[in-house]
Amino acid sequence: MSITRAATPTVPERLRRARPWLLIAAGAVVIAATSALLAGGIASATSPYLGVDSAQPNGAKAVFTVLGDQGVSTSAASSLEEARSQLLDAEGDTTLVVHDRDGLAVDDLAAQVAELDAERVLLLAPSRDLLEAFDGAIVVGGVGADGEDADTVAAGEECASPLGDLAPDISQRGARLYQLGDEASGGSACYAESARFAYVETKLASGTELAALGATDNLSNGEVLSAANAAMGLAVLGETESLVWYVPGVADAESVFGAQPSLGTYVPPWLTPTILIALASLLGVMVWRGRRFGPLVEERLPVVVEASETMQGRGRLYAQQRARLRAIDNLRIGTTTRLARSLGLARASHVQDIITSSAAALGANRAAVAWTLLDAVPGSEAELLDLSQALLTLEREVAAAVDPSSARPRQARPTITDPSSTAENYGGTYEH
Repeated sequence: MSITRAATPTVPERLRRARPWLLIAAGAVVIAATSALLAGGIASATSPYLGVDSAQPNGAKAVFTVLGDQGVSTSAASSLEEARSQLLDAEGDTTLVVHDRDGLAVDDLAAQVAELDAERVLLLAPSRDLLEAFDGAIVVGGVGADGEDADTVAAGEECASPLGDLAPDISQRGARLYQLGDEASGGSACYAESARFAYVETKLASGTELAALGATDNLSNGEVLSAANAAMGLAVLGETESLVWYVPGVADAESVFGAQPSLGTYVPPWLTPTILIALASLLGVMVWRGRRFGPLVEERLPVVVEASETMQGRGRLYAQQRARLRAIDNLRIGTTTRLARSLGLARASHVQDIITSSAAALGANRAAVAWTLLDAVPGSEAELLDLSQALLTLEREVAAAVDPSSARPRQARPTITDPSSTAENYGGTYEH
């Protein structure tokens, strides 16, 4: 009974065939998702804190954009001169937001910031130096506790309208806290914690309204929708017709700390000439070595080299390096290979077996054959020559003993005697 197999593949077979492609697709999805997460994390890490053009969680693009949609004329400045120019061009009452996130507003720069002409100045998490530039109307009160049981912070009774009504509570904990100074002539304080406040405002003698906000995280894109954070941000930022968001930048840093030294100021004067001399020397060596070997010559392959040329070249190398032992070893390897062939032994036979068979074929002293074929060490060029002649003599005599028809006329053979050996016949006669 024959069994007919269906030609159409089943679902498991289709899945098994498609398994490599499914794995590749899954891997591509994982890589893409991982890359997106890493890119988002890197972008968030490099995004400036409360950057008005940043859509990252730590940026402030959301509240800045909503202010513009509500009719407030908004602009951003990254230097003192730019902020001064924008204040002059602003229409109507203007709020100057100063966010000194890098702590550059000290000494002269803080004094110049205090001299900017604006109807209202809002300082975001200001430092002690910046507050002192405004005659101490607001002083630092420390940092609020973080992680308490309460989820929100109430505006409190001391918080004046309309902020207290629009934003009765905020979610930010751990904010910087401030207090009204002794020089302040009244004001408002909101979001209290131990008689210190996350938002304080007062009026200066010049008529400028000054405010300090320590709960700066509430303005970020990630926190603005929590509790009444958005209402608080729009209330404190949108009181006037125009708003200039000023963040001291590189130009201000140069005015405070001076121009940054160039890289050349850190380089010792002797380094550049030394590098030039080293490069010139390297170039000279490259030219010298390149000319020594000459140009490349194209040579057709394969190249046929006669055996005699190879033998003579290797011999010259051994002679130049005085490698007498290496030379005699190569001669012995060839001799033992040919002796094994003459004696009918396997090509991979041990040298001791070849010595024994050679001595038996000659009826000679085995120690003398072993000395010639294995143990003798030439101490000079003359001894090397004599030992090579002894190897040739041994090879010929073994061949003649095995096959008398191959015998050649005997030649005079040198006799080399090893003082430490008891073999009387070395390299000379191997007869009885």
